[in-house]
Amino acid sequence: MFKSRTRPLVFPQYEHGRLSGTVARAWGNDAFYPPALDFDAFVAGVTLHDWGYGVIDNLPIGAAPEDAWLEIVRKGVEKRFDHPTTDIVVKLHIRRLLSFYSSPEREAFIEQIDQRIADRLRESEAPLEVYQRADKITQFCDMLSFGFCFESPGELTYEVFQRQGSAETTDITFKIRPNGQVLVNPWPFSMPTISGVTYAFKSQEYPEVLNPLIVPFTIRGV
Repeated sequence: MFKSRTRPLVFPQYEHGRLSGTVARAWGNDAFYPPALDFDAFVAGVTLHDWGYGVIDNLPIGAAPEDAWLEIVRKGVEKRFDHPTTDIVVKLHIRRLLSFYSSPEREAFIEQIDQRIADRLRESEAPLEVYQRADKITQFCDMLSFGFCFESPGELTYEVFQRQGSAETTDITFKIRPNGQVLVNPWPFSMPTISGVTYAFKSQEYPEVLNPLIVPFTIRGV
């Protein structure tokens, strides 16, 4: 769960994933190509990257014990999604998180992930390089949703591959603003704005007592 840094609310990982998928679903325009993968399966991977937390979770991002987080990782490693693209997208995301620092437990999971990715690549028409490029998009969508769910005004920049077949990357910056506003520059999406709603819960007595609150979002260019 994400504890809002501006008010007494928590956003479950389920909603974080759903917002990540909403952003991924809009990816692509004349300047920024979508990944060279089955697009719906890619979006499913971005949406379900944190599926192991369940619909209502009580594991605070940034303050979870390592053993509790690794149990979530285990669920993600063992889960086999039907579509190879969805499965590989999820596994690469988990692998990236595990690689932030080293431990015997993390290295063991990375080894398992690499083997599972190798197995699923045999079912995929795309090579590993294409998935690794797409993982940049996954990371961007994930971190934009991260910032939104923390409700902490700020600015972050991530690099993505702008065009298929090119080794050049482009920096994209997003700015989290009050009232569910997110500003993105340059604009990599297929529509002029992305808007919708998420839900959060009042933090008092959560998760024993669930008091939901609708939190709208609007993502637009600068």
